Amino acid sequence: MREIFGTILVLLAWVGLYLCVRGFFSFIARSGRREQPREEALFLEFFPASAMRLLVRVTLVLLAAFAAFTVAYALARKEEAGLYAALIPMFVFGLVLLANPVAVIIDHEGIRQKRWFRTDKAIAWNDVATVERGPQTGTTYVRSRHGGPKIRFSSSLVGRTRFLREIRVHAPDAEIYSEDDG
Repeated sequence: MREIFGTILVLLAWVGLYLCVRGFFSFIARSGRREQPREEALFLEFFPASAMRLLVRVTLVLLAAFAAFTVAYALARKEEAGLYAALIPMFVFGLVLLANPVAVIIDHEGIRQKRWFRTDKAIAWNDVATVERGPQTGTTYVRSRHGGPKIRFSSSLVGRTRFLREIRVHAPDAEIYSEDDG
């Protein structure tokens, strides 16, 4: 009987953790809907929500601290092989940086999304073919008529409703999903 009770407690702990993580990211997405994009004279910038920026910064600080602790521990025990253990949090640090949502910019020419190591993704207004919403993540995908890289508007960026409104105004021929669909 204790084994069944223990199994149920472990399953409840996993379900609770899942619900907490899901709720937290839902909170981040909702906070992105409340914030407004930066509006300059010539462009609109849809940037990551403040809650997402805070989450990324805290995660990076904790990973760096864990890597430093691992190095200090290995040096204190005089285990040179233990220094390799610091590579794991540093690798995750790099992955978090790469997975960080990237701002989307709208101007009179079209839609742009900056990239770190390559040229920016850009779609001119007359080339916008479809705007779709990812079924699991809530990410909005803008595809060009001529193929090429699609622009990904993450659910943690601010002002998705305004983003869709701007696309409807500038690219009336584009096939755009409805917010009521999902």
